[in-house]
Amino acid sequence: MTGKKNSNCGRPAGRKKTAKIEIAIEPMVKDEFMDLLHSEGKSASVEIGLWIREYIRNNRLKEEK
Repeated sequence: MTGKKNSNCGRPAGRKKTAKIEIAIEPMVKDEFMDLLHSEGKSASVEIGLWIREYIRNNRLKEEK
């Protein structure tokens, strides 16, 4: 074993985090969101990043029409 962690989540290889987005939500909403993600074995950072990328793709497709 090489000691490297195998994971199906996280940013793609070679991508570096260079920016952060901060949001303000109610603590109860955050707690429920985090609990749901944890139960699914997911992280908030990865899921929100995926949502942002999907939003960008969808809006690019609308602009092309």
